[in-house]
Amino acid sequence: MSQPYANIDERWPVAPKSSIYGESKAQGERIVLEANNQKMSTCVLRPSVLFGEGDNQLIPPIHACIAKQETRWVIGDASNLWDTTYVGNVADAHVLAVENLLDLQSAGSKRGCNGQTRAESAAGHIFFIQNNEPVSFREFSLAVWKEFGHFPPAWEVHIPEGLAWVLGLVAEVFTRVSGTPTTLSRGSVMDACAMRYASGAKARRILGYHPRVGLEAGIRTSCEIFEGTKALTDVNADQHYAKRLTRGSFRVK
Repeated sequence: MSQPYANIDERWPVAPKSSIYGESKAQGERIVLEANNQKMSTCVLRPSVLFGEGDNQLIPPIHACIAKQETRWVIGDASNLWDTTYVGNVADAHVLAVENLLDLQSAGSKRGCNGQTRAESAAGHIFFIQNNEPVSFREFSLAVWKEFGHFPPAWEVHIPEGLAWVLGLVAEVFTRVSGTPTTLSRGSVMDACAMRYASGAKARRILGYHPRVGLEAGIRTSCEIFEGTKALTDVNADQHYAKRLTRGSFRVK
């Protein structure tokens, strides 16, 4: 269904055809690198799938599978590895990149946040940024559900990737017709089955980047924040509903 990208590095060519989102990011990279000159130094950071504070695209839909009783379903063979990145680590990478670019004219070696020597310039370079802990989508989901005290049933239902893709297409049509969003889509199937992880050697060597927050700690923090935000949202929704009922009762009287 999709080409595997296993332990690739920055020399890997950009796909000639991709989604509109992917093509727009590739064009953005070209613009940034073309702007690199003696007066303004630039580089490109390529973070993998993000999670953490403010996440509304990874942890929330995985959590939603609990209420929908979808945690027993396994798409594909669940052996594919992919990269994720805690958002705080990506922030560190941005700081390191800026420090490197600003130090371009300085003499001598520099050191990253983990104490590693940093002598090369990042100007004109592309860097993959991730937690450097490839994990299967199934294992990541299990870790998220565990933080909410949920453990899937002992028996799992495996759906072949091809069949899941067709079901995703049907779900997309249903969503378009009914206006009701569904968890399954062709995109979610590809994300669940794709082999996508990269080498972090270049960012470590030039930027001195090393993820300070590990995958397990990042998932725990992200779930705690999401749970707190969700509880606050639920309270606000209940209060808003109560106000509407009160106003309605006044109108009736």
